[in-house]
Amino acid sequence: MFAKESLYINAIKYKTQLKINYKKLSNNDIVETNSSTFVVKDDILGRDIATKINAQQEETENSFISTLLLQDETRLIKKNQPKPKDYVVSPLNDEYNIAVSKNTLFESKNFFEKCGIDYIFSAYHILNLHIEQNPCQNNLVILLFNNQAFCFILNSKGEIIFNKRVDVTAFEEIKQSEFYENEIMGQKLYDEVYALEIYELIKNTIEEFYSITKNVFIEKISILYNLKLISEEQIQQMSDDFMIELSYHPISVDEELFQLSKDSHGSKSFIKPRVKPKSSLKTFFISIVMIALILGVGYYFLPVKELYNQISKINIHENTKEQNVPTIKPINLPDHIEKNSYVETRVLKALELIPYDVVLNELSLERNYLKMDINLLNKDTYIKILQPELLKSYNISQIEFKEENKSPILEATLSAEGLKEKEKVILKDYKDIYIQNEFMPIIRVTEQIKILFPENAIVTFKSSFKSEVVTFNYLVNVVIQKPLEFFELINRLNNELYSINISYPINFIKTEAGIEVEFILQFHQPK
Repeated sequence: MFAKESLYINAIKYKTQLKINYKKLSNNDIVETNSSTFVVKDDILGRDIATKINAQQEETENSFISTLLLQDETRLIKKNQPKPKDYVVSPLNDEYNIAVSKNTLFESKNFFEKCGIDYIFSAYHILNLHIEQNPCQNNLVILLFNNQAFCFILNSKGEIIFNKRVDVTAFEEIKQSEFYENEIMGQKLYDEVYALEIYELIKNTIEEFYSITKNVFIEKISILYNLKLISEEQIQQMSDDFMIELSYHPISVDEELFQLSKDSHGSKSFIKPRVKPKSSLKTFFISIVMIALILGVGYYFLPVKELYNQISKINIHENTKEQNVPTIKPINLPDHIEKNSYVETRVLKALELIPYDVVLNELSLERNYLKMDINLLNKDTYIKILQPELLKSYNISQIEFKEENKSPILEATLSAEGLKEKEKVILKDYKDIYIQNEFMPIIRVTEQIKILFPENAIVTFKSSFKSEVVTFNYLVNVVIQKPLEFFELINRLNNELYSINISYPINFIKTEAGIEVEFILQFHQPK
């Protein structure tokens, strides 16, 4: 159906962001992926962003851009029901279609006018695809995406017998309310409001469903999220209250959108893909004629006997090459144990300098820089304890206190730059592992890396680059309960035979769910 090489671009618009993911395929295999995020405020794509997307499209003739409706106000209708007036309908499954108003569809299509668009789907398509891939029965399945909740209830045959779409309060609404004080308290308030709304959503949905039918009993509730905002404790409390098994796990909307665009699901789009340029038959015939001419001329001017002599020489040359077996060259890659140990030491030093009367809320480490958000009781603590310790490792250290209030607790941002002991680039010979193992493509590396981290970890491929070696960069986000778990992750990486190391930026943020850690993970291998 598609050419040997194709490019799939997923562009998903959130409230103030546009997240773009690129996947390049060759013979239906993913050979390159990349992603980027842009700030957007207008109702149409900015020219600078469109220029970057168009540059990617120009490199590959068969490029496909996919998105989700900017305003998902869709509704499900049975296949045998007539299409509503001024609505566009696309198939969901064997029983249902999805209807969207022409105005809503125009807004989504018009947003991408400067770069074009091939596929537009609803979040209902994402939810349905997930259910197709993960069949379930007697289940309430909820997809939380972009400040909306999309709900399906399935019977014992796995058929959709109830659906519902509900808007969820956005953080911007909390920020504009009278209860908003600051970023930290605002986020905490939002998390509480969000969890309460999801609780009420489940309660109201179950009550509404049971008021309609008594023949199906909901045995399980599955919540799919694109951004984790509810803690495990809150999920467990909901499960206890409803006395129903309740699961809460991530879903890659981008990956699901890629699947919808790539295979036969593409026919479910609200629009038809753009016509792609086709290879000219003229070029094909010219190529055939040129090959025939070359063969003909070669046969005419070069006698058959001489052809045989040339072939014999080639065979002798190949045999000589086989006898000269080259020695195995070393495969020098960054020593991942040294690099991880260096990161471990920096994090450990940062944590150890915090005295008992200081609370660390956030820690950020760059290659030559450190920043901490802290709470302390006395300003002298910085002068007497924190600054002297920081100046042992950094050239400059400073502190900035936030606006003082009546509270005895002082909030401050502590920073240090000019790292004295620079990281040394140390190489190590990895030929033992690569003699028996060939170059690993991105998709295989990604699968291997995910195994190294806990189930709640989110591993996202970010970029790749080639120098003396090939490096794949991943963004890893994981929630831990104590710092020791981070050092255990480092130990696990050090036990790997491959060159895998943690890189910057490295961020630790204290949340209700635990300590959220985010960092870059690098995988190195020979070209």
